Amino acid sequence: MNTSPQDESTSAVEARLAELERKVADLEEASTDRGSVDRTMSRPTEGDDTFWALNGLIDHAGDEGGVVYTGHTTPPGAESPVSWQMGLDSAAIEDLTFAEAAPALAALGHPVRLELLQAIYEGTTTVAQLGDDDRFGTTGQIYHHIHALAGAGWLENSRRGHWRVPGQKIVPLLTLILIGTH
Repeated sequence: MNTSPQDESTSAVEARLAELERKVADLEEASTDRGSVDRTMSRPTEGDDTFWALNGLIDHAGDEGGVVYTGHTTPPGAESPVSWQMGLDSAAIEDLTFAEAAPALAALGHPVRLELLQAIYEGTTTVAQLGDDDRFGTTGQIYHHIHALAGAGWLENSRRGHWRVPGQKIVPLLTLILIGTH
């Protein structure tokens, strides 16, 4: 039987397509198999100090899981450390409405506000002191940013004219900064 060059070309394409389909099927199977192995293998071992916090969460929450952030730090100029922990189990996380976080996160969405928070965290507490730094703009602009941060709970007026990051917000703030920088 005599075949045309086009028939040979079609046969070659069909053979290549069949080979690709076989490879994709092999990859899908390997991916499914590896996925179940990875879940088991990715669980940290008890003696692994790298994952000491994660191991503690697993010990506490079990396989159900959860999310925790925690910290223990002495802010610059403070006399004593601040300790904070917040966590929810996986079921409680499923009940969250992510959009409820928008006001608190939106208040942090401006570089000047983050710089103001850092300056206040590090000990610059008055608008007059902040006004000496050209990064922050005019007194009016500083007040605008401070009131937005205070309205979202990131700052409080500790005494007349002095601002600070509330103790219960220090670790959450530092956690978000860590997330954003690493």
